[in-house]
Order: sequence, then C-alpha cells, then structure tokens
Amino acid sequence: FDHYHSRLVMMATMRSVVCYGPRDYRMEQIAVPQVGPNEVLVKVLAVGICAGDAKCFAGAPHFWGDADRPAYVQPPVTPGHEFIGEVVRLGEGAAEKYSLQMGDHVVSEQIVPCRACRFCLRGGYHMCVPHDIYGFHQHSQGAMATYMKYPANSINHKVSKEIPAWQAAFIEPLSCSIHAVELANIQFNDVVVIAGCGPLGLGMVAAARDKNPAKLIALDMLDWKVRKGEEKLNF
Repeated sequence: FDHYHSRLVMMATMRSVVCYGPRDYRMEQIAVPQVGPNEVLVKVLAVGICAGDAKCFAGAPHFWGDADRPAYVQPPVTPGHEFIGEVVRLGEGAAEKYSLQMGDHVVSEQIVPCRACRFCLRGGYHMCVPHDIYGFHQHSQGAMATYMKYPANSINHKVSKEIPAWQAAFIEPLSCSIHAVELANIQFNDVVVIAGCGPLGLGMVAAARDKNPAKLIALDMLDWKVRKGEEKLNF
C-alpha cells in the first residue's frame, strides 16, 4: 500500500463539506487529518445522509440550541456519521488495538466514548455523558470528506470487502434499528407496532420479525414504503 502512503505524503489538503451554521454548508479544501497513537486515517468510500443531518442543516434547536438548551454542534465541522472507509494510515498501536491492516475496510461506531464516565465504566458506552458523535464535534470530524480520522477512543470494526461500500455505510443506521428492537424486549405474545417505514423503520421491522412476536404491524403515511417492506421481507 505504498501507493496510498505516497499520495498522502504529497496531499496536504482534501475536499470536505464544512458546516458553519444552519443552511451554511460549504465545499472547501482543508488539511488532511494527522493521526496520533491509536488513531486511524481512512479514505472515505461511502457516506450516508441521516435525517439528523437534514435537521441540523435546517437549524433544529436540538442541534443549534434555543432558550432552554445550549447548541450541540461545534462549527466549523465536517458532517457525516454513516460511513465506511479504507485504512490508509495507522497511528502507533492502532493496528494491534483494532486488529487492522492497511487497505482494510472499517466502520466506526457513531459515538466516540470517553471510556471514563460511570456509563462507560459499566459497559454502557452508548450512554456516555461527555460523548462525541462523528460530524458534530471538533474531536470527531465526520465523513463528508476525502479522508477522515477515527480518534483514539473510537470503536472500530473491520468489514468484509465483499460488502459493497454503499451497503456498508448502512451498518450504522441498521445498528440503531436493531438496538431499538433489543431495548423493546419483544416477547412471543406481543403485538408490535412500528410507526414509520423509512430506512430505520424497515430495519426495525426486519429485526422485530426475527423476534417472532404474535403480530407485527408496520405503519407509514406512504403506501409505497409499506410495499417496499413487504417486498424485502417477503411477507
């Protein structure tokens, strides 16, 4: 993989979407991230656009704050938290820590935990109090760029190269769907209703079906979305 290394040595900058504020997203030339110990640099192969990204762009108070809460976004920041990347540089110790090699395809969980708060210490890192999420904080720049860095505290997973990049980018939203179903603790006699057949909703439908409830009901205001679920799941 000297080809990748030589290109990175020559390339000091890269293209990136940069968020400065609501409806203020710019395509810019910025510095390629530098990696330190236990950090990974990847070439972004695919990135999704989450509903959260759209709401952030539109200026939702959940992201930009209001009279009752502070802003969550730390601009200027590169957005994008649904992604797959190819390893092009490994910081000291990263190969051993994550069992990665140059050229591997790898995803990183959207939350970069602190690993020190009470939730992290008991294994509930998804509830990390001072957590960073890719694409919103300075410490965890997102994937709408040529390259991105997985920080030292990130949780990374190697992905088979047999999975197309555009499908691998869906691992993050699908994991959110599965997590929601796991929290529901579905039992055999339950009637399960899932409202909304978008990408995450359909992921919940698929996961809930595997729990074998007594009845599974999927709702959406658009008939074609419900039909898509029927086609994919062979109801």
